[in-house]
Amino acid sequence: MESLERASCSLLPAHLACPNSQILTPNPSQIPKSRPQILPKFLKPSSRIPPKSAPLESLELAFCSLVPADLAFLSQSFHAPALKRLDLSGHDFSQGLLEPLRLLLEETSASLLHLDLMECRMADSHLDALLPTLRRCRRLRFLGLYGNSLSTAALKELLRKTLELPDLRLVVYPFPADCYEAADSRWGLEEDVDGERLAEAEEEFSRILESSQRRDLVWTCDPYGHGAGDYFCL
Repeated sequence: MESLERASCSLLPAHLACPNSQILTPNPSQIPKSRPQILPKFLKPSSRIPPKSAPLESLELAFCSLVPADLAFLSQSFHAPALKRLDLSGHDFSQGLLEPLRLLLEETSASLLHLDLMECRMADSHLDALLPTLRRCRRLRFLGLYGNSLSTAALKELLRKTLELPDLRLVVYPFPADCYEAADSRWGLEEDVDGERLAEAEEEFSRILESSQRRDLVWTCDPYGHGAGDYFCL
């Protein structure tokens, strides 16, 4: 029997790609910037989709301009408890998407292995709101937070609290917001980071890791130097 994704490919708008039977990857460049919710259009089963189709295990929705109703729909769908990989990079979680994201993570916490939230305009307060739910994702192995405005203090708290996640192997964190040379620096660019401050922050992270004896956990601000790995093989 065909899976939900493969069976529904013919029903999807032209801007949605469906590379295989377990992964659904929209093409963000062709999704209108201003639009109503889109996920129900291609995640909701129809008469043309077998009722016993397997749920999605991977959703790559980076820079897709999702609205709160999209995340609410996904959290209530039968896909949520089966998701292993979720990429929501490029969405603004400083606004109305934060609570829908928290609810979605609650629904995916038992299965989620890979979570990418890069360039999501998250500040310390937003990470603090998500942290209790992140700690429930006991199977999480990869967490991507690069490109968010998080302080050294917030990142240290994240590190301490996520040390309890036994399967966590790789965290890609942003350059700490307090390590930039000036408030008007071009945020997110390495050349605007004060090297001495960054070295001090990295040393603090290293001390926490060493004291925890988590030699299997890599913390890095390099989004390209460490492969996230195939989540099916982790």
